[in-house]
Amino acid sequence: MRVCAAILAIGSVFLQTSNAAQACGDKFVLVGRGVEFHRAYAALYPALIVIYAKPQGHAAKAISDPQLQKDLKLSGHRVVLVENDALLARVLDSDRPDLILTDVADAERLSKQAAGAPSKPTVLPVMYQPTKEEATAIQKTYQCRLTSGDRADRYLSAIDNAMKIRVDEKKKRSQS
Repeated sequence: MRVCAAILAIGSVFLQTSNAAQACGDKFVLVGRGVEFHRAYAALYPALIVIYAKPQGHAAKAISDPQLQKDLKLSGHRVVLVENDALLARVLDSDRPDLILTDVADAERLSKQAAGAPSKPTVLPVMYQPTKEEATAIQKTYQCRLTSGDRADRYLSAIDNAMKIRVDEKKKRSQS
């Protein structure tokens, strides 16, 4: 009987002071106490990203979204928003960007322009409501599949994949 009373007394102490019973990391499981994704995510390969978003483009609203830009910056990337060709040419020549995030309608033209830039940035096109065939074709050509409805974590993953490919290619060129 005394053993039961002792266990009950100890149990009531733990119930009254719930913080004393929490293990490492348990505090994040409590409602409203979790770490937001963009605060916990750090880019594996920080990049200088040019967002080329002409106001009339279909995906422009999604890629020029201030929250997406904030998420990219919080994860360690540098972001430059460009809305016209003259400013894009200046940024490609002087800032040496790693990636260009753009509407799929501009991707082919920008890929040719990027190939002539000193840093030869990778173009990541963003599709707006693509058909299955369109999405497959773009993925084959650009090795990524981004749509205007994707969340920030999808963009961050595609950016990390593109940067990994760039880093691997640089290593191969330097070894040969």
